[in-house]
Parts: sequence; structure tokens; C-alpha cells
Amino acid sequence: MRKITILSLAIMVSSSGLTYAAGNTSTAGQSGNNNHVIVDQTDSNAIDNDVEVYQDGNLNNIETTQVNETDSLIHQTQVGKLNDAYSLQMGGIGNRVLIYQTGMDNRSNAYQVSIQNSEAHIRQNGSGNQAEIQQHLGSDNLSVIEQIGSIHGALVGQYASFNSEAYIYQDGSYHEATIGQEGTGHYARISQTGMHHSANISQADMYNEADITQSGEGNLSTIIQVSWYNSAFVTQDGFMNQAIVMQSGGGAMGGGHMVIVNQSGSMNTTNVTQSGFAGSANITQTGHGNTAIVHQ
Repeated sequence: MRKITILSLAIMVSSSGLTYAAGNTSTAGQSGNNNHVIVDQTDSNAIDNDVEVYQDGNLNNIETTQVNETDSLIHQTQVGKLNDAYSLQMGGIGNRVLIYQTGMDNRSNAYQVSIQNSEAHIRQNGSGNQAEIQQHLGSDNLSVIEQIGSIHGALVGQYASFNSEAYIYQDGSYHEATIGQEGTGHYARISQTGMHHSANISQADMYNEADITQSGEGNLSTIIQVSWYNSAFVTQDGFMNQAIVMQSGGGAMGGGHMVIVNQSGSMNTTNVTQSGFAGSANITQTGHGNTAIVHQ
């Protein structure tokens, strides 16, 4: 998965190992061969932060940076070989990053910038997986990525987001998942098992809910929600099914839509577009090559 980074930052990291500033604490432990740890807490405005890192294996790499950050925690653990984890906390208060990786050649990045009381959790077990969480402006957000297997890619972006939750769970191989949230009070969840699935959720404005569950092989789901109080639930099981849901509002009373899509079998397609206020659609398709198109 191509690395996606919205931040353009120049951070000076000590090449000599662990560095410290007053009020901050760092704990590092390593076993194995040719592992690498860098912890940078040298910024004079970084106060009462904690970093805990541990590596067991060979050729693993951990880097952490805390700049103008207060009362925050980074905890990173890697077991295996050729794993890489990077965390940045900058300009925030009371944030948490937790990364745990086992296996080989996994990559994790977590960015918390100008945010408060938010958490980013990444757990990966397998090989060749990539995960990234970006939390930029806002407060009280939660992002969780859990991946088991091989060659998964996952990205969560919470931008100017408040009190929102995003979850990605992937098991199997070759899955891709993205969640983007902007606004207040959103909930998004993606769960994928099997092979070669793709799922995308985008939420803006306030209090939208989206859930995608996919099993089998080669299924594709996209949910886009704009305006208030929309709900969308997509479940697909089988081979190369596709579901696209777009929910938006018009004017001050827009939103309040509900969509439920259930598809099983192969090569079924559902396309739902809702605008205005309080549309409702419930679609179930089984078999092969069915198509449902709904405009409200």
C-alpha cells in the first residue's frame, strides 16, 4: 500500500540513541541482532510524556518523536524481523499511541498532531502488512487497526474530528481498507476476512454511522456520508460483489437516511444514492450477476 501522509514536517531526530528532556520518561529494551531504537523527547515544550519501546528479533526499527506535547504516551512493541514502527505526537495533550507487531516486514505509522485526549491503536500479526493512523486537529477520537495475515493495507484519517470512532479488522491476505472522518460523533467499522477485499468509508458533518463486513474473495464496498444522522450497513459474502452507498442532505433538514445491503453469491452489484431527508432502503441479493440501483 502506498504510504499516505498529509503532514509535511521537519523533525530532527538524534542519531545517537535515546535522548531526554525534563519531565519526560523513556524506557527501551531490545534483544536480538541489529535492532534500532530512536526516542526524541528533546523539545523543551514536551512535558510529562512517556515512551515505552521493546523489540525482540532482528533488524527491527522503532522511532518516536514528541514535540510540544503534554501528558501523552507512546508504547511500541515488535517481535520478529524487519518490522518498522514510527509515532509522532505534536502540539497535543493526553494522547495515546499503542503499536504491537509480530512477524516479518510489517509497517506501522501513527501521527497525532494538534489533538487532545485521543487514542491510536495498531496491532499486526503476519507479514508484509501496512497500517497508518492520522489524527490531526480535534479531540476525544479513537482509531483501531488490527490485521492478521499477509499483505494488508489500512489507513484511518481523523481530521478536525471530535468524539469519533474508527475500527478496521482484517484477516486473511491482500485486503485494503480506508476510513476518513471529519466532523463530530461519527462511527465507522470495517471487518474483512478472506482474500482481496477493498472497503472505503468517508464521513463528514455529524453523527453518521457506517459498517462494512466482507468475507469470501474480491468484494468491494464504498460508503460516503455527508450531512447528519445517516446510517449504512453493508454485508457481502462470496466472490466479486460490489456495493456503493452515497448519502447526503439538502439544506438544514438534510440527512437521516438508512441503508441496509446484504449480498451473497458472485458478481452482484448494488448502487444506492440518497439525498434530501430520511430516505430508507433495504436490499438483499443472492445468486449471480444481479443488479440493484436505488435513487432517493
